[in-house]
Amino acid sequence: MRYWLFIPFFFMLVGCYEPKEGCLDIEATNYDVSGDDPCTDCCKYPAFLLAMQHHVVFPAEPDTSYSLKYATKYQSLLDTNHFFFIDRARFFISDLKLVREDGLEVGVLDSFWLPLVSGDSVYLEDNFAKLDRDIFQAATIGTVKTNGLFSGLKFTLGLSELVQQAKVDTLPEAHPLAVEFDKISYRSDYGIIPNRLIFKPDTLPNTQPIDFRFLEPKQISLDFSQPVSVDRGFNVRLTLCMNYSRLFELVDFKNDSEAEMRAKIDSQLTKVFSVTALLLE
Repeated sequence: MRYWLFIPFFFMLVGCYEPKEGCLDIEATNYDVSGDDPCTDCCKYPAFLLAMQHHVVFPAEPDTSYSLKYATKYQSLLDTNHFFFIDRARFFISDLKLVREDGLEVGVLDSFWLPLVSGDSVYLEDNFAKLDRDIFQAATIGTVKTNGLFSGLKFTLGLSELVQQAKVDTLPEAHPLAVEFDKISYRSDYGIIPNRLIFKPDTLPNTQPIDFRFLEPKQISLDFSQPVSVDRGFNVRLTLCMNYSRLFELVDFKNDSEAEMRAKIDSQLTKVFSVTALLLE
């Protein structure tokens, strides 16, 4: 008889149970293993983060890197008795992809309508970052859903001709292509300057800075030192290093014309990047 006393109590417990709503997508960062019912628009997906290191290497210390500083004199790699200044360096990258060992390229999920100065709009993957040694926080490229073994990455240094014609004053302030407070990367008669380098070829007080603008986008592929395993539900943080010394590696500041300097720097633009780390958070 005593067993019958527990039966009503048991059914009372079952009747009081309320199913729990939660994110049931295993690829989300807030996946809830205890959830019963899927929630509405509550899932949060991993971020693809890009951190940058801006370095220079002195000729006397080829195995040591130092953080780039503007308005600081640096030795020429061709003539260690000659010094020059880097006044400003501003670059954009776009279309960043992780490359799996099987060759599959993985970008971000985000896309948007980009307004153009012509009045038209174009629908694009929202996959951009602005690079400058004065930008200290890691950039969020976008959201990503992927897993597997990755062997490298690809990206475009610069912006396509179409994106250069963006009507940037309509973009949100936090967007990498926005220029509300950016007078370095914008031409009012056209659009965005994708890559810009301003430097003084010597340290004489009356030397005027040289302003090079590189408009042609360049494709860059980098391999990891060893394959990296990416698991579902984790943010992916990529750290790239830019070695600015390599930009000027071929430049003869005393004898080259501006056109020769520009051509030599342009030839080095794809050689300044290296992968420091790819980590999961």
